[in-house]
Amino acid sequence: MQVHGIAGIDAPGSNVTAARVPTSAPGTVPFGTLVEQLLSQASTTAAQANQAVQELALGRTDNLHEVLLRVAQADLAFRLVLEIRNRLTEAYQEILRMQV
Repeated sequence: MQVHGIAGIDAPGSNVTAARVPTSAPGTVPFGTLVEQLLSQASTTAAQANQAVQELALGRTDNLHEVLLRVAQADLAFRLVLEIRNRLTEAYQEILRMQV
């Protein structure tokens, strides 16, 4: 037994073609890669801040301004990751509340 595909149904005289939606526009970064880079950068910034604090505590540096700057940058990176997580959680919960 041979099975044939269903032929498309066109209105008489129509020349409609299926629109192709690109999976990603040129020059864009997939969301997962973007989140991975953000987490990696936040982790690196936190490690640099911890290293700067340790160097200050051990007396290897006396540049308090640089240490505080690195700690503030790490704090800001952490807050950004936290806010993105909160918004993604809210969006997911909103999707769950949608009626199908």
